[in-house]
Amino acid sequence: LEPYADQLRTQVNTQAEQLRRQLDPLAQRMERVLRENADSLQASLRPHADELKAKIDQNVEELKGRLTPYADEFKVKIDQTVEELRRSLAPYAQDTQEKLNHQLEGLTFQMKKNAEELKARISASAEELRQRLAPLAEDVRGNLKGNTEGLQKSLAELGGHLDQQVEEFRRRVEPYGENFNKALVQQMEQLRQKLGPHAGDVEGHLSFLEKDLRDKVNSFFSTFKEKESQDKTLSLPELEQQQE
Repeated sequence: LEPYADQLRTQVNTQAEQLRRQLDPLAQRMERVLRENADSLQASLRPHADELKAKIDQNVEELKGRLTPYADEFKVKIDQTVEELRRSLAPYAQDTQEKLNHQLEGLTFQMKKNAEELKARISASAEELRQRLAPLAEDVRGNLKGNTEGLQKSLAELGGHLDQQVEEFRRRVEPYGENFNKALVQQMEQLRQKLGPHAGDVEGHLSFLEKDLRDKVNSFFSTFKEKESQDKTLSLPELEQQQE
C-alpha cells in the first residue's frame, strides 16, 4: 500500500504548488502597482487586494475539491470488493458464513471510518489554511489607508507569508495518507487473525482486496495528475497575461 501514501504526497505537493502559483503573482503585481502609482495608492491597489482575497477563497475551495473526493471513491470500492469477498464465502456452512460476514462488516466499517476521518482532516486543514491566508489579504487592504512605507513593507512581506502558510499546509497534510495506510494494513491483519483457520481459505480474496483498493486509488490519482497538468497549461498563461 506504499504507493497510496506516495500518490497522496504527490497530490498534496501539486496542490500546494498550484496555490502558490495562483497567489504569488497577485502579490508581485500589487508591489509593482505600488511603485508605479504612488500618488493614487488606494484607487490603484484596492481592486488587486480584493482580487487577492477572492483568489484565496477560490483556490482553497478548489484545493478541497481536488483532495477530498477520492475518499468517496475509496468507500465505493470498499463496498464493491467486500461484496465480492462475501459472495466467495457461499460454499461455507451457514454458521461459518455468518461469522465471516460479521468480520467483514467490521472491516468495512473501520475502513470507511478511516476514509471519512482522512477526508475530514484534509478539509479541516484546508479551512485552517484559509483562516491563515485571509488576514494577509486584510492586512494589505487595511494598509491602503496608511502611508506608502507601511504599505510597501506589507506587500514586500506578502509573498513570503503566502509561501510559508502553503508550505505549512503541505507538511500538515502529508502524514495523513501514511497514517491511513498503516491503519488499513493493521485492520487487514486483524481480520486475518479473527478468521482463524478460515484465513488460509480466503487469503487470496483478502490479498485481492488490498491490491484492488490500491489499484483503484492509484488509477484515480493518475487521472487526477493528467487533469492537473491540463489545468496548469490553461491557467498559467492567463496569469501571465494579467501581469503584463
